[in-house]
Amino acid sequence: NNSNNNNNNNNSNNGKPSTNNKSPEKKDGSFGITMNISPEGKINAKVDVDIEPPETVKEMATDALDKMDRGLGAAHLIGSGGAAADDSTTQTSTPSTSSSSSSSKSTVQISSKFPISPAELPHFALMSIMMFLFIYVFTTVRDTKDTLVVSNCGAEAIPFLKLYAVMPCATAFIVVYSKMSNVLGKRALFYATLAPFFVFYLGFAWVLFPMRERLHFPAAAGATGAGNAAMNLLRYWSFSLFFVVSELWASAGVPLLFWQCANDVTPMSQAKRFYPLFAVTGNLAPIFSGKIMSFVISLQKTNDDIGFGSTLKTLSVIKAAVGICIVAIYQRVYAMAEERDRKERTEQSLSTIRGIQKSGKVEITMKFEKPKKKLTLKESAKELMASRELKAMAMMVFCYNVCVELTEVLWKALLRKTYPTKSSYMAYMARFSQTVGWVAFFLQLVASEIINVFGWKWTAMIPPVTMGVLAVAFFAAIIAGEEHIPLAQALLIGTVQNVANKVTKYSLFDPCKEMAYIPLGPDAKVKGKAAVDVLGARLGRSMGSATQQLLVFLVGGASGSILNCAPYLGTCYVAAIAVWSNAVSVLGKLFDTTDDSPKVDNTQKLEKIGEAITIIKSIEDAKREKKKKNSGQSEAGK
Repeated sequence: NNSNNNNNNNNSNNGKPSTNNKSPEKKDGSFGITMNISPEGKINAKVDVDIEPPETVKEMATDALDKMDRGLGAAHLIGSGGAAADDSTTQTSTPSTSSSSSSSKSTVQISSKFPISPAELPHFALMSIMMFLFIYVFTTVRDTKDTLVVSNCGAEAIPFLKLYAVMPCATAFIVVYSKMSNVLGKRALFYATLAPFFVFYLGFAWVLFPMRERLHFPAAAGATGAGNAAMNLLRYWSFSLFFVVSELWASAGVPLLFWQCANDVTPMSQAKRFYPLFAVTGNLAPIFSGKIMSFVISLQKTNDDIGFGSTLKTLSVIKAAVGICIVAIYQRVYAMAEERDRKERTEQSLSTIRGIQKSGKVEITMKFEKPKKKLTLKESAKELMASRELKAMAMMVFCYNVCVELTEVLWKALLRKTYPTKSSYMAYMARFSQTVGWVAFFLQLVASEIINVFGWKWTAMIPPVTMGVLAVAFFAAIIAGEEHIPLAQALLIGTVQNVANKVTKYSLFDPCKEMAYIPLGPDAKVKGKAAVDVLGARLGRSMGSATQQLLVFLVGGASGSILNCAPYLGTCYVAAIAVWSNAVSVLGKLFDTTDDSPKVDNTQKLEKIGEAITIIKSIEDAKREKKKKNSGQSEAGK
């Protein structure tokens, strides 16, 4: 209101209704408001605002005025969320008591081991289920892609595939994703990224695999060793394509799509409690995946490719149903987040009403920023790479994937020697997934406590230390040879090491990394995250693959076996662990100095200000309507 016309209900010095209710009405419906605007310093400005408020806001303003006329203060309106209250409740409890009681109920935590309040439980449950579904699909396609490629092309073919196929496709994915993020909205971008994966998995199971004999090329003559492995990738090109798409899903599923959604809808105050616990439910997915896969394999009538094809069809239908559930949960969690934001804006608007009631004027502080132009992909990359936080996170992701690549191919080579058929290989991978799920589940139960006790830095240091110790034992077992350590024991050590790779990533590495994204800006959360999680991961895998290829050609021998390269791969592994640990130390210093409270996004201030102005305008309209209705009554009666 104009400071010269205090026309609110209770703004006199004696607490009585004011008799000066003549507001500066204008023909166009606008009104004056005194504001403190501070682009470079506080100055007063008188602004004419002409806003047509929604009918729901008008009704809320009319209801608020009715409550004020009945003697209810603004504090009661805020405590009850602006909703109508029972008269008996109003008489027996004060507004402050009701508000504090409601607040205490909504903030009390279920237990110290499960630090989530009942009001937060729906959001937490839906996000946990979404993570479960993402990881289920990831586990299923990971076991399937390894079965297809390793059984037909050999483990030595994987480095070639990751360097010359997966890496270029990942780069193209980042380019397309960045361009789509400039054109599509947040939800449309999610759907456009998610849908092609499930369409492909259905098409592969029902079209490509049944027609494999007609689609695949004949065997190449004269190729041996590593060259034969590379030629087999071209021969079984549909299996190679399945591998590439599944590798992209590994980078785009949980790391990009899920965590981007989680970072959008989860405040920093909840992230430290929620993120480690998300994976408690999520890490049950490998157990379910392994159980379901083992059950479906047991239904095969034959152990040949025909029986394997029926398994692929069943699994593809399950994946399609999971994809539909992911979309439904995604829509629900964003609707809940928008409802939470709307309630916060409503409470702020009602607080503004209380301020008007007491002082008769509104003071709003605004920060003006020049609108940012859309950056090109090259400009975005240059701007993001200037961030020390993103560079440290990129190095963590890069080194993790280098380490995984250096041990995983060796382990799969041992696995193929032990389980040569598709069905036996896939059955072992199903048991492996169940083991990963159980270990990750129990570790996840204490992950939140680990972060609280050791802090971000030392928690993030656990994965490289654990993986490094077990990898040294695995490389030593391979170097010793079968005459000293039997193949079964070496395979067991490698399995334990690969379980540690995945368990520490799901339970500790991912939550710590995602917590570091939250204080960053919106560009870092979208484009920076895509570059780090997708491109950084692919670069790490490609570097590991290139190292393995070079060593296979140099020291692999006539057979081109990756097992002959174990001593050199072990040296590279230790170097990658050292670089990874240094990146954790650098990011730990930056993260520990970050304020735990969520940073205010200045771009949202205008929305909140507009909401407050709309409420004020609605009150003015409601008061004028009441004046017309009650024109025959006295001023005191009004």
